[in-house]
Amino acid sequence: MAFKDNLRYLRRSNNMSQDELAARLGYKSFTTIQKWEDGTAYPRVSKLEALAGIFDVDVDHLLYEDLCSQMVKVPLVGEVKAGYDLYANQEILGYEYVNNDEYEAGEYFYLKVKGDSMKDVRICDGDIVYVHKQCYLQPDLIGVFMIDNDEVTIKKVAYDQGKIILKAANDKYPDRCFKEDEVKILGKVIHCKVSF
Repeated sequence: MAFKDNLRYLRRSNNMSQDELAARLGYKSFTTIQKWEDGTAYPRVSKLEALAGIFDVDVDHLLYEDLCSQMVKVPLVGEVKAGYDLYANQEILGYEYVNNDEYEAGEYFYLKVKGDSMKDVRICDGDIVYVHKQCYLQPDLIGVFMIDNDEVTIKKVAYDQGKIILKAANDKYPDRCFKEDEVKILGKVIHCKVSF
């Protein structure tokens, strides 16, 4: 595995264009990035360190490890409302990658966040959340829920006398209380990738 392959892999898995990466490194054009990725040029040490910082990897790993084989491809299957009233619409929009240590037994997927009801826990409009599919959550965990087989939302969960309470992390949104048969838990949010 060569540096050029790792760079292309990391850039793509972070949904970054060559232009965007060039701008973050202080270049006016994507051509330098293109040359690095096709192997016709090689970055200076200062740029290698900057790349490692951008992609949160060690310089040695960037240069010498096969980063592609250490990652698992996970589907981005649609959108979830950080608010209320988004209708369930599932389609594969693309793929994201996670490290093998973030992918244990079970089924995982990503969802794109719409809305601001979870902004106080830093889950914002445009971010994507990594979800482990499961049908039960401990209280105060953040999960993805389907309400009445129609509406999908991301919220903190609480339980009270046979009721499920979905709590926003934004004072603009009230808690909502449901009978257990009105809400299906789709999964637990493991992490969030921030959109800039």
